[in-house]
Amino acid sequence: MKNQNRIVLLLISVLALAGIAYIVAAGFDQDQYLEVVEGGRGPKGYPLQGVATFAAIATAESLIFLVILRPNSYRKSWRRAKRRALLALTASVALSLFWGMAVMHAPPFYIAHVFWLFFSAALTMLLLFVVSAIAAWRNAHVKH
Repeated sequence: MKNQNRIVLLLISVLALAGIAYIVAAGFDQDQYLEVVEGGRGPKGYPLQGVATFAAIATAESLIFLVILRPNSYRKSWRRAKRRALLALTASVALSLFWGMAVMHAPPFYIAHVFWLFFSAALTMLLLFVVSAIAAWRNAHVKH
């Protein structure tokens, strides 16, 4: 069981690092909307403050997912794992909707953060399906 816990922890860590890398890379993209609005007079250079802020937010959101999922508790109850995966999915969708409402004229690093959240929601939904399938299989094969 410890290996499974490490795998889940590793997957969440890789997801967080991939999100941060995506946000940092998106900071190098040109902000097309700001370019049009400012007429070429807008701020130039790398948006370090915005990228750092959203990298910190992505880290905090990954920690929230880790606290919600708590992979150490899976061996105790698959029903609890399903509830936690559903709660993580709900949190992920809620965060996606919250941050997604301001995407229209947002800088590229903001949009990258929202895409990362949508990807996290999709992975959380996949986790919910896998945990539910394992729980259903166990219930069907356990002799009462």
